[in-house]
Amino acid sequence: MADIRKFYADVQRCLKHERASSPKYNGIKASKAVADLFLSYAAGMGDLPRSMMQYWEEKYIQTSSSPDNEPTPEHVDWLANCLSFMDGTMDSSQDFSPEDWKELKNFVNYEAEALPLTELSAMMTTLVNKKVL
Repeated sequence: MADIRKFYADVQRCLKHERASSPKYNGIKASKAVADLFLSYAAGMGDLPRSMMQYWEEKYIQTSSSPDNEPTPEHVDWLANCLSFMDGTMDSSQDFSPEDWKELKNFVNYEAEALPLTELSAMMTTLVNKKVL
């Protein structure tokens, strides 16, 4: 997985490009571009990143009260936290809601056979430490 700081920088470049490419900023389109970027950063993790991304879009983007302002910094943080979760580098400042943890656990359980063993072990350790398992 890539450096999270690089992910944030690439997100900013992506959003800048989206703002410059049309006269009116489209938050939903920009969120899709960020989601695609997330998927590119999580290559090699089977369908797990796609499940995370679809959940993110459904829970946070499509239900947003201000879709023209998406993705918000908090929603970008959510994707960055997923990247850290997948490669076992989450720190104490990174967390998810209890509901999100349950969904992530379900995604990991469903995709477990297709995941690299090192990353699966790191995610399972995090789930145990967070008392999700």
